[in-house]
Amino acid sequence: MQRYHIVTLVFIAVLSTAYGQSKLNEYLEFAKQNNPGLKSSYTEFEISLQKVQQVNAIDDPRLQVSSFGQMVETRTGQQMARFSLEQMLPWFGTRTVMKDAASLKAEASFEAFKNESNKLELSVKEAYYSLYEVDQAIRLNEENQKILESMKTLALSKFRNGTGTMSDVLRTDLMINDLVTERAILLEKKKPLTVTFNRLLHRDDESMVEISEHLEIPASIISSRDSISNHPRLEVLRKNVLAAQALESAAMKQGSPKLGVGVEYIITQKRPGIDFPDNGKDAYMAMFSVSLPIYRNKYKSAIKETQLMQSSYSQMLVQEENNLVAEFETADFEMKRSWHQTQLYSKQTMQTKQIIELLLSSYSNNEADFDEILKMNQQLLNYQLMEVESLVRYHLALAKINYLIETE
Repeated sequence: MQRYHIVTLVFIAVLSTAYGQSKLNEYLEFAKQNNPGLKSSYTEFEISLQKVQQVNAIDDPRLQVSSFGQMVETRTGQQMARFSLEQMLPWFGTRTVMKDAASLKAEASFEAFKNESNKLELSVKEAYYSLYEVDQAIRLNEENQKILESMKTLALSKFRNGTGTMSDVLRTDLMINDLVTERAILLEKKKPLTVTFNRLLHRDDESMVEISEHLEIPASIISSRDSISNHPRLEVLRKNVLAAQALESAAMKQGSPKLGVGVEYIITQKRPGIDFPDNGKDAYMAMFSVSLPIYRNKYKSAIKETQLMQSSYSQMLVQEENNLVAEFETADFEMKRSWHQTQLYSKQTMQTKQIIELLLSSYSNNEADFDEILKMNQQLLNYQLMEVESLVRYHLALAKINYLIETE
C-alpha cells in the first residue's frame, strides 16, 4: 500500500507538471497574439515593407501647359497653346539597388520583431516563475504552520501532564505568529506580480493566473551555444550591413545622370482665307533630356555616409555577439549552479524531516529538547524555501538560455 501511495503521488506530480507546462504554453501564445508592444513591432515590419514599394516607384511624369500671350505666326497658322509631357528615369540599375536596400531593411525589421517575440516569451516566463515561487512559499508557510500547531498541541499536552513547560507552548506561538505575518506579506507580494503577468498578456489586472504546483528539473543538464550565431539580434545587424552596402551602390548610381523622355504637342490655328494641305495642322515632337550632376559634394557625402554606416553596423555586430556569448555563459553557470543547489536542498529537506521525526519521538519520551525541535523545524522551512528558490532560478536561467539560442 505504501508503494502504491508513492506511485500515485508521483503520477499526480507528473500530470500536474504536464498541465502546468501546457498552461504556460497557452499563456505564451496568448501573449504573442495580444501584447501591444509585439503588435507595434510587427507594424514596424509592415511599414518597412511599404517602403520597398515606394523606392521601387519611378518619379511622377511632369505635364506642362503653356499659352502664348501673343500668338506665334508660322506658315501653317498661329500657335495657340503648347502641351509637354516628360518622364524622368533614374540611371540604369538605380531602382534595383534601392529596392534591395529597402528589402534588406524590411528583413532587418522582421528579425527585430522575432527578437521582440522571443523577449516577450522570456518576460512571460519570468513573471510566471516569480508567481510560482510566491505560491510555493505560501504553501510551505501553511504546511509549516500546521506542523507547528501540532507541535504546540504536543507541548501543551506535556505541560498539562507536568512533563513540559509553558515556555515551549509560547515559543511555538511566536513562530506561528511569524508565519502568519510572513504569509500576509507574501499575499501582498503576489498582487503586483499578478498585475505584471496579466499586463504582459494584455488582460485585466484581476484575471486569475493558473500556476503549476510542480516544476520539472532534469536528472542532468546539457547546454550549447552553437545557435547563438543565428540570433535575431545578430541578424538585424547583418541585414543592416548588407542594406548599407546596397545604399552605397545606390548613392553611386544617383550621382549618374537622369534620363528624360517626353513628347510636346502644339495646337495651331488655321490661317483664314488660305487653303493649303497643312493649314492649321498641330505640331508634335519627341523630347529627350539629361540631368547634369555636376555638383558632386552631395554624392560624395552620401557615399561616405553609407560606408560609415557599414563600419558602424559591423562593429555593433561584433559587440552584440560578444554580449550574447557573455549572457549565455552567465545564464549557463546560473543554470548549473541552481541545478546542483536544488539537488542539495532536496536531500537536506528529506534528511531534516527524518531528524525532526526522531526528535519528536524523543521529546515524547522526555529525551529531547523542545528548542532543538523548533530550530530543526525552522531549518526545514529554510531548506524548502531555498529548494524552491533554486528551482525557480534554474528555470529562469533555462528560459534565458532558450531566448539566447532560439532563432525562430
